[in-house]
Amino acid sequence: MTGSSSIVDWNALSLNEGIRLVAGALRKSLGVRLFVVTPDGATIDISPPTGESDSLFDYFVDSDARWGDDEAGASMASTRSQWTASLNEWPESRPDESPEPTTLETRPGFSAHLSPIYHRQKLRGALVVAGFVPVEQAVQKVESIRSVLPHHLQESSEDGATKLQIIQLSDEDCRWIDRLAAVMVEKLADLLEAQFPSRIDESTQRFAGMLGKSKPMKELFRQIEKVAPSNSSVLITGENGTGKELVARAIHRLSPRRDKPFLAVNCAAIPGELITSELFGHVKGSFSGAHEDRRGFFEAADGGTLLLDEIGDMEHSLQAKLLRVLQEGRLVRVGDTAVRTVDVRVLCATNTDLEALVRRDKFRRDLYFRIRVMKLSIAPLRERREDIELLADHFVARAARRNARGQKELSEACLRQLNHYDWPGNVRELENEIERLVIMSGDEEAIDAKWLSRRLRDAEEPEPTFDLDGYELPEAIEILERKMILEGLQRTGWNKTQTARQLGVSRRNLIRKVARYELEDHREDN
Repeated sequence: MTGSSSIVDWNALSLNEGIRLVAGALRKSLGVRLFVVTPDGATIDISPPTGESDSLFDYFVDSDARWGDDEAGASMASTRSQWTASLNEWPESRPDESPEPTTLETRPGFSAHLSPIYHRQKLRGALVVAGFVPVEQAVQKVESIRSVLPHHLQESSEDGATKLQIIQLSDEDCRWIDRLAAVMVEKLADLLEAQFPSRIDESTQRFAGMLGKSKPMKELFRQIEKVAPSNSSVLITGENGTGKELVARAIHRLSPRRDKPFLAVNCAAIPGELITSELFGHVKGSFSGAHEDRRGFFEAADGGTLLLDEIGDMEHSLQAKLLRVLQEGRLVRVGDTAVRTVDVRVLCATNTDLEALVRRDKFRRDLYFRIRVMKLSIAPLRERREDIELLADHFVARAARRNARGQKELSEACLRQLNHYDWPGNVRELENEIERLVIMSGDEEAIDAKWLSRRLRDAEEPEPTFDLDGYELPEAIEILERKMILEGLQRTGWNKTQTARQLGVSRRNLIRKVARYELEDHREDN
């Protein structure tokens, strides 16, 4: 199975005070060790150290040496592999009833109990209680273990017995451990939920402060969940008013940095002579009006997330300074010589075609590739009309509360016109129009179409259009080509041979253009 544990910070979870207390108590009182094993083979030891140990299993784990000959030998590495193999026999998705703990008998004879950890219906790992032998099998197991003891342990033992203890547990002890493990599994699932506090809610179409039920929005939500736990830079693209800052806030909210600052700066709204100071700070006397030392956005966001909105409008001279901060995590305030270190995750947003700016030498190529480690594109509202009614109802309720109006709802005729309009200003334009409707409709409970702005009242059923105004011919051809290839691939279920035939191009040429335009990012099955 393909593990999803890579997005989980298990080491952070193992430091939880409650988990450490229970793991420490089990190790001290019964001599057993606790681990978390993941589907991709990672093993995290969550038992805190106890100083000197007289447990033979502790020696087996910590030395990681091979005991016995090639055929009968055993090591902690082979034990971990056995745990992983057993874990991957459980269902990837949680069944109606979670599987019972699995008891494994591993070479050279130590037993282990594995309890599955499910979170959001997906198998994330297993809690392993290991390092003992059952009392009823003690004679056989102890003999098996002693037969493969390393020579230096055999030499220090008397009559084949080493001073290191082999933990023996009764059936009652094992049942008690299983009950305690079940509680710890629930605790680990709760900690996972705290690590990722939001999710796609299919029933209410809400996700991390955003609304959407259309395919483009659900795909965007899934992409956000994938990129949020990392520290990678993300480039967020979309037309004005589509909600790029909301996406950035969602990434921060779902990231390990969520308890640290989130700051947003509009690179187009700050004059060129001030933006350097705003981003990197300045020292007293560095320029006229600098009456005191001041830290910039990067220092203020240290440990957290910084959104650079309208990054395409950043001056070329400033781009080099930004690149240094992104690559090295170091900056120098205006008028200063001291180098300061910051730890900031940078998200960038733009409504312009940065690739076109790169081709025109208006945006640094190296900076472009540095900020688009991951890229998220927000579809305009006209391409996700299923969301219009959902958003409109939300804005009606909010505007009614804000303006002290009673309960209101949109009439069928009003909704029809809202759906016919192309919304060049996207969600922001829709929100402003809804607030206007709530106010203009007065005390009427039903908001009729007569209150709509003229541009909406005159809107007719939209026909498919593609606006290439403002583009030079070579860029317009590329945009149209990209659109036709993507629509063809979606129409054929990403059958490249069939798409190439329909578009009248060779399959090799199509594959080259798919890579050039990065169309694989739009596949829903990625």
